[in-house]
Amino acid sequence: MRNRGWLTTAVAVVAVAGLSLPVMANAEVLNAAGQSDRISDYAVAAAADETQLQSQGEGSTVAEQDAVPENPSVELPDKVSAEISDDDVMTAPKYATTSDGELKNIETGETVTDPKLVGTKDQPADPLAKTDGKSFIPVPMDEVKDQMEEAGRTVERPSDTSGSDTSGDNSSADGNTGNAGNAGTDESQSDAGDSQNGTQPESNGQSAEDQSGENQSAEDQSTEGQTSTSSYNDETTPAVRTAKLPDNEYGAHWGTYNGTPAFFDYKNNLFVQQAKGVIDVSEHNGNIDWAKAKAAGVEGAIIRIGYGTAALDAKALRNISECKRLKIPFGIYLYSYAYDNTFASHEATNILNQLKKAGVSPKDLSYPVYYDLEDWTWTGYQHPTSPKVYEGLVNSWYATMKAGGYANLAVYSYVSYLNNELNSSSIHAKTQWVASYGARNTFRFSMNYRGWQYSAGGRINGISGDVDMSAFGNYKAVDLPAIVPNAIYRLYNSGANVHHYTTDANEMRTLYLQGWKYEGVLGMVVSAQAGKPVYRMYHSGIKQHHFTMSAYERDANVKQGWRYEGVAWYSSTSKGTPLYRLYNGRNKEHFYTSSSYEYKVRGAQGWQKEGIAWYGA
Repeated sequence: MRNRGWLTTAVAVVAVAGLSLPVMANAEVLNAAGQSDRISDYAVAAAADETQLQSQGEGSTVAEQDAVPENPSVELPDKVSAEISDDDVMTAPKYATTSDGELKNIETGETVTDPKLVGTKDQPADPLAKTDGKSFIPVPMDEVKDQMEEAGRTVERPSDTSGSDTSGDNSSADGNTGNAGNAGTDESQSDAGDSQNGTQPESNGQSAEDQSGENQSAEDQSTEGQTSTSSYNDETTPAVRTAKLPDNEYGAHWGTYNGTPAFFDYKNNLFVQQAKGVIDVSEHNGNIDWAKAKAAGVEGAIIRIGYGTAALDAKALRNISECKRLKIPFGIYLYSYAYDNTFASHEATNILNQLKKAGVSPKDLSYPVYYDLEDWTWTGYQHPTSPKVYEGLVNSWYATMKAGGYANLAVYSYVSYLNNELNSSSIHAKTQWVASYGARNTFRFSMNYRGWQYSAGGRINGISGDVDMSAFGNYKAVDLPAIVPNAIYRLYNSGANVHHYTTDANEMRTLYLQGWKYEGVLGMVVSAQAGKPVYRMYHSGIKQHHFTMSAYERDANVKQGWRYEGVAWYSSTSKGTPLYRLYNGRNKEHFYTSSSYEYKVRGAQGWQKEGIAWYGA
C-alpha cells in the first residue's frame, strides 16, 4: 500500500484588499519581464485578519482521522464494500471509479447507472453532479481504506462476508510514497523560499482567538443552483485562522513577502509573492452576488465555461457578464472528457463557440483559458492513462485554441494525476494551476507564475455555501511598468505586428505579462467634463483596435463589422498636445503617436498620414 504522508488542514482564507493589479497571463513569458518599478510599493493591509475574506471564515473541516485523504471537508464513508478494490479510485464522497471505467457506490459496491452521474454514450454528465457541486481531489482507495481502519470504520475485504471492522496494522507506512500531494515528501522547492532575496517572510500566524468577524450563514444567501451536501460536514463554520495541524505548528497561510501579499505552506515556505486571492465557480455556486464578492476581497475568478464538446455551464454567461461589468479579472476553464485528439480539438471548439456567445475576446481575459484534466467517468468510455496519449490531447487542444486567437492557455489538475497519468515534461511545462488541499503543494512548477487551489471550503459574502479558493502569484518577483495617472499606454506585439493603446493600467500590465513590448506613455487624457469622447472599436477579423473622435466614422465602421467597445478616453477641447494618426494598408493598422518627428518618419516610409486624431492634456 502507498505511504500516506498527507496532512489535512483548514487553510486560512485571506485576501488583501486595495491592490489594482490583476492576476495575469500565460506564465511562460513572465521571466522575460524586467522593466520599471517593482510591485512592492503596493500597500498590504495592516493586519491580514482584518480583511473581509478572513472575517467571513471557511467552510467546515472534519477531524483529521475522520476526513478523506486530501479532502479535509469530506467525511470518510461509514464502510467500504468488498466490491471496491484497492486499485479503484475514490472520485467523489460516495463513489469510486474502477480500472475499467465503471462508477460504483463505495458502501454498497453497486454499479452506478444514473445518466446524471455517468452520462450516456452520446453525452457525458456534469462532472460536479456526483460531488454535490463541490470540488474533490480523487484518492486511491487503498489510502481511503487505511484511513478508515485507523478511524475504526468498516472495511470489507473480498473474504469478509460479515461486514465486520477489519482494522489492522498499517505497517507499510515506510513504503513507496506514490501519492502526490504528500505533505511529507521532498521539500527542496518550497524550502528555497525561506531565503529568497534574503528576506524573512512575514506570515500570518495568529490563532483563532486573535481573529474577529462573523461568519455569514448560508441560509442568508441565495440557494439557487445548490444541491444536497449530505456527504460533507457543514455543521460548523469555524473562524478563519492560520490552521493548527497534527504534528505541525501551522497550516498553509497568507502573509506578506517583500512587502507584497504572499502565500506560504505549513512550514512557512514561500509559495508565491505578489499574490492574489482567487475563486473558481460554476453553476453549482448559484446566482453569485458579484458586487458583494468583490467588496469582500475577491481579486479574481476562474469561471467554468462547460465540459466536454457541447455542454455550457448554466451560469457561465451570467458570471462572465458580471465580472466584465464589475471589472473583476477573470479566466475560463473547461472540464475535459477527451479520450482522443479529435475529441480534444472539439472541446477547444466548444470553448471558442461559448466565448463568442458570451462576447469574450482574448483581451478580456486576465487569466488563461485552463484545460481541466482529471480522472473522469463516462458510460462507455475510459479516461486515458498514458502520458503520451495525454500529450497528444493537450497539443490538439492548444492548436485549436491558438487557431481561434487564444494564446493565453494553461493546464489545471491535481498533484497525483500530474505525477501519474499526466507525468510528461511537455504537460508539466504548461501546468500553471494545481489543486492540493493539504498543508503544502508538492508539484514542481516550471512556471514562475503559478496558482495553488488550496481549499474547496472557502466562504465569501455573496456566495451561498463553499467555494474553491486559490492563491495566484509569482515565485520570483516580476518587475512591471510604472502606473502613470491619466496616461495612455502604448504596447507592441511583434508576433502580430500591431500596436495597442489603453488607459487601463490593468490591461497594460496584463498585455505586458503576455509578451507585449511596453513602449511607454503615448499621451495624457483629460476628464469627461473637459473633453470630447474618443471611441474605441475592435475588428476580430484583422485583430485590430481603432480609435476615433468621429461618431460618423464609428457608426460606419460598425456597419462594416467592427465592434464598438465604448468611450476609450476624452480629447482636450483646449487643443493641447496633438496625437497624430497614420494608416498602414498592408496590415490595416492605424498607428498613433504624439511625436511629430515619428509622424513624419513613418509617413516617409509609406504610412498614410491622416492628421490629428485627438488632443491630449
